[in-house]
Amino acid sequence: MLEGILSGHEELDGSTAVTVETLNSSISEVLAASDGLYFDYVVGDVSDYREANGNAHFDLTHDGNSIHSVLLGYRRDWVDAELEDDLQVAVSGDLTYYEARGSCSVMVDDAIELGESEYNEIYAENRATLADDGPLDDDHKQPLPEHPETVGLVTSLDSDAREDAVTSIHARHPDVDIIVQHATVQGDAAMTEMMEAISVLDRDSAVDVLVLTRGGGADTTLRVFNETPLCRVIFNTETPVVVGIGHERDRTLAEEVADRRVMTPTHAGEVVPEKQTLEQELRDATARLEDTFSRHATAELDRAQEDLERVYTSHTERVLTRTETGLEAAFETQASQELTELGNRLEYAYDALEQAEAHEQAKEAAVEEAVQATQEEAEAAVQAKYERRQRLQRAAIALLVAVLLLLLAYIILA
Repeated sequence: MLEGILSGHEELDGSTAVTVETLNSSISEVLAASDGLYFDYVVGDVSDYREANGNAHFDLTHDGNSIHSVLLGYRRDWVDAELEDDLQVAVSGDLTYYEARGSCSVMVDDAIELGESEYNEIYAENRATLADDGPLDDDHKQPLPEHPETVGLVTSLDSDAREDAVTSIHARHPDVDIIVQHATVQGDAAMTEMMEAISVLDRDSAVDVLVLTRGGGADTTLRVFNETPLCRVIFNTETPVVVGIGHERDRTLAEEVADRRVMTPTHAGEVVPEKQTLEQELRDATARLEDTFSRHATAELDRAQEDLERVYTSHTERVLTRTETGLEAAFETQASQELTELGNRLEYAYDALEQAEAHEQAKEAAVEEAVQATQEEAEAAVQAKYERRQRLQRAAIALLVAVLLLLLAYIILA
């Protein structure tokens, strides 16, 4: 099969070629046959302790070197040591080679605690130094901007962390600009490159917040984030700094110094607000503003109406009072004038009436005199008429007497 794959490649003619499987199998055979790899104990620091399928997995590290170790579940009760990160131990067991992955592991039979790891002492010294100098004080932490327009991102350009961070930021707010400054996040050059990248972005006035991030990894690869030079650069930035290195179990010194810590590169999106939330808040604020304005305007109009009515009432009362006072004064003046004029007219009328009465009395006296005169004349006429009648009656009687006498005489004489 291998010959078929190599056929046609002249540059491989005469060369010895094997498959990965063959190479790993050969290495396994060499390791199994080698007596020089014998050991009673391997001394190192426990790093990246984890459990899977009932087995304990961890790395033994020392001076930048590491080897994977496995304590099978059925043997855990036989081991007295409480294995955990940052513990220095001596383990015994067999060295195995996993051909499928091409990796060596120590299959642990026993483990003896030797104390804290060497790196734990270094970590403690670094933390004490930073604590004395102030970078770990919460009082020095800067608040993050509420609405950053540009985010500076320090991470490896070709890493999943960069893609996760950019995706999470733009998922929350697509309009935010992101400036990615490349830096190796593990290895010998990591600290220098990250310090330089942070400084470059800090000098950029367009950057509102700075994010230093990487994906998860072995404890040993995260130790660069506990170095004091990197922590001091983070502390001295004028731009707020967020650190997220994707490691949940322990918090690095860089995260403690940073203005905020996030768990993973995906959580880096938390440095920007959600645009949908902002838009909803804007709509809610607009509605509240309109409602508040309406209520305030209504209240102001009501108060203005009350004030207007109060002022109108007060003004009307003052005007009515002044008008009433003026009317009363005018009435009194007019009434006085009219009463005076009426009095004068009454006096004139009274005088005229008295004159008329006097004239009437005189007229009545004249009438009475005339009536009396007329009455006297009538009485005189009646009297005269009566007297004439009396005279006529006496004459008639005398005549009748005479006639009677004549008749009588006639009779007598006859």
